[in-house]
Amino acid sequence: MPQIIYAELKRVGTEAALPPGSLLWKEGDPGDSVAYLVEGSLEVVNKTSEEQEVVLRSMEAGTLVGELASDGGNRSATVRARTTCRILKVPVAAFREVLRRRPDILEELYRVQVERVRDLTREVTKTHRRAITDPLTKLYNVGFFRERLDIEVERAQETDDQLAVVLFDIDHFKHFNDSNGHEEGNVVLSTLGKLMKQVGRRGDILARYGGEEFISLLYGAGREEAARFAEAVRQAIEAHSFRGGEKQPGGRVTVSGGVAVFPDDSEDAQILVEAADRNLYRAKETGRNRIVSDPA
Repeated sequence: MPQIIYAELKRVGTEAALPPGSLLWKEGDPGDSVAYLVEGSLEVVNKTSEEQEVVLRSMEAGTLVGELASDGGNRSATVRARTTCRILKVPVAAFREVLRRRPDILEELYRVQVERVRDLTREVTKTHRRAITDPLTKLYNVGFFRERLDIEVERAQETDDQLAVVLFDIDHFKHFNDSNGHEEGNVVLSTLGKLMKQVGRRGDILARYGGEEFISLLYGAGREEAARFAEAVRQAIEAHSFRGGEKQPGGRVTVSGGVAVFPDDSEDAQILVEAADRNLYRAKETGRNRIVSDPA
């Protein structure tokens, strides 16, 4: 199909050469033409709000460029030659006439745009996932947790729903790292994330809170259900055979946990986390490897 497109456009276009680094057009220019890349490589560039240049994508020979601006709009990005390029430039009116005569070409261009959108969607999804995920444990990061907690507390206030926060801390984790090394400590952290996912309900927000602390947001859960979840996590970790766990006090890797519930313990997101932290402290003070869910 690229050869067919080229043959049709060659009848109405003009070929030109672009040296490396030169602009085909810049962002904001009128969309008065389209260009078919015959030879070479182009790149689409844009600038961030901090005026940093970002290369959005590269294009190789056989690519049609600028067709989306052929409706009379302006260029949405700058296009620059990466290498020496040979292009075929076609006025918009002539390009539209080709599409009217050759609906098969229009259909092919539509297919190409669909593939570009799919690729872009996949890249945006990956970028967003990386931005909200802790790279070691694959749980959500603390920034995303705080945002969701604020949202869900506000929703619970409007709907009179319950929600619970559960805060976990690995017992004697410094001792584990000192005894086994930080690499084995990272194994414990990543495995704990997996065990939490296995125990958690679909839709629960499970996050690494920082260091060896983990936190969970359970929408719709009261104190009893949140305590059951926390105890299930505690038991799963205690039952898991971590390499080096026998060197821990008690001979196992364990966690302690604290539970807080909206609205009973607080109707404020930050105070709710603080209430869970107080119960976590009580669990630590009363012997570790336990869950405390007492009302604030």
